[in-house]
Amino acid sequence: MASFPYLFWLRMGLLSWGGPAAQIALLEQECVEKRGWLTSAAFTRALGLCLFLPGPEAQQLVAWIAWRTHGWRGAALATLGFVLPGLIACGVLAWLYAVGSSWELLPGVFAGARAAVAGVILVVGVKMLIRTCEAFPRRIAAGLSFGGLFFGAPFVFIALSAGLHGWYIRPDDEDALPPVSDTLRSAVKCLGRYLLPVLLVYLALWLWLKHSHGYVQLVEVSLFAVLTSFGGAYAALGIWRVRANALGWLGEVRFGDALVVGEATPGPLLLAGSFIGFLAGFNGQLFADHTGIGLGLLGLVTAAVFTFVPSTLILLACAPLAEEGVGDRRFHDALGMVSAVAAGAILFLGYELCLTQVAQPLFLLVSAGAAWLFYKQKLSVPALVGVGAVIVCLVPGKPNLLDVTKNGSIK
Repeated sequence: MASFPYLFWLRMGLLSWGGPAAQIALLEQECVEKRGWLTSAAFTRALGLCLFLPGPEAQQLVAWIAWRTHGWRGAALATLGFVLPGLIACGVLAWLYAVGSSWELLPGVFAGARAAVAGVILVVGVKMLIRTCEAFPRRIAAGLSFGGLFFGAPFVFIALSAGLHGWYIRPDDEDALPPVSDTLRSAVKCLGRYLLPVLLVYLALWLWLKHSHGYVQLVEVSLFAVLTSFGGAYAALGIWRVRANALGWLGEVRFGDALVVGEATPGPLLLAGSFIGFLAGFNGQLFADHTGIGLGLLGLVTAAVFTFVPSTLILLACAPLAEEGVGDRRFHDALGMVSAVAAGAILFLGYELCLTQVAQPLFLLVSAGAAWLFYKQKLSVPALVGVGAVIVCLVPGKPNLLDVTKNGSIK
């Protein structure tokens, strides 16, 4: 590993602003066009695989490229370099957020940025809906997902039901199904073998600290979010929103601030989960009656480890499929239905964020403007976050929406 380009992947982590699309474009420019580490066709196949798998697609693409050039150790080191700069930035912002809630400027900055992010998420949800819901059953699945979440149905139940429908309910005119490829069989076996140690660690923590313990809950949310995120990072963050609110870590308003931090820092968007983990630890919600920056950092790192380690292991188990393809129509159909459910969940996430600001016309205008700029003008997400923050800070007076309780619910 003496020839491994550590600094290159660290630089990729520092430059990876603007969300998955911008990160993927940067990787193609650097790894295909400039360095020629792989062909454009191989890059496209790898991207298709990463979009197909659960987990953050840009981080998994980083791991695949490094696996292709330097094996599994390269994948692990490249992931570390890609995630580390954003994780450090997320930790700094989480600490400032935790200790600076009384600063006059900070609430306005986050409120404006939060409004911009709500508009972006709505556009992402609509785009994903159009891309994944061409077939009528998938449109039904997306609608049921939105409605189910609105009435409080568990996301895992909705996703599992849709996946089983895609697997078992076959069209009447379908030809005989092709046999499952040996590569897919091998990938499934490797997946179980690779993820088993992670699940055993979770089980050991459960037996030691009990399931109701805050730290065990953080590990569980991190694992569940990444293992079921077939719609990408925004789908996983929908799971974070539900669980963080149910556990009392963050209310709806402050969860929007976690999304702001995820969008405004380099690296994977799922670092928003580490922001939530820091605040839960800092405020004494992981270990009862124990607060402070040490536990905040523990929450920050724990969320990152139980997000990006499983994500990388999933990629390593399935990496050979980029060359051959999955080769099973039922598997494609099942995950297609789950992706449709994820599209509905992303739309619901944007709806919930907009609902928290419905009483403030200024915030709705910022959301609408951000959505238009993101969709029509292709403005980057960090730029939109900055514009939203500046607009609200320049408005005289303090909107009532900024008056929130400690856990993020509106007073």
